[in-house]
Amino acid sequence: MTDLERAKELLNEGNYTCVLCLDEMTFTSEANGIKPLNWWLRDGCRFEGFSAADRVIGRAAAFLYVLLGVKEVYADVLSDSALPVLDRFGIRWSYGKKVKNIMNRTGDDLCPMEKIALNYEEPEDAYDALKVKIAELMAAKNN
Repeated sequence: MTDLERAKELLNEGNYTCVLCLDEMTFTSEANGIKPLNWWLRDGCRFEGFSAADRVIGRAAAFLYVLLGVKEVYADVLSDSALPVLDRFGIRWSYGKKVKNIMNRTGDDLCPMEKIALNYEEPEDAYDALKVKIAELMAAKNN
């Protein structure tokens, strides 16, 4: 079984939102959105050579996967805007369903992280902007 097959299997078997596998190493998360990817980046994690399976990969998540160093991703739902990012940085991709855009949780607008990511071409620049938006959302949630 390949790393990607194992990641997909774990994603489908558990309550995970994303799974990263390389040989015997496995990292999982049940957190929604780009939270787990942001946490791993914040903590200085690198996943060079890992395969990732995720529930949803839009442009924002694609940028973060580039920064994490994964070699391939599978998404249950993959957005059109994620594809150029993944292709440009040599990350192989596959999906269950492809969509034009990743929508917010209520389905009436674009995901706020996608709105940010659409303005950027470089992963580092996108990540800096995403961190600002995450901080704003966290501050609003705590008030």
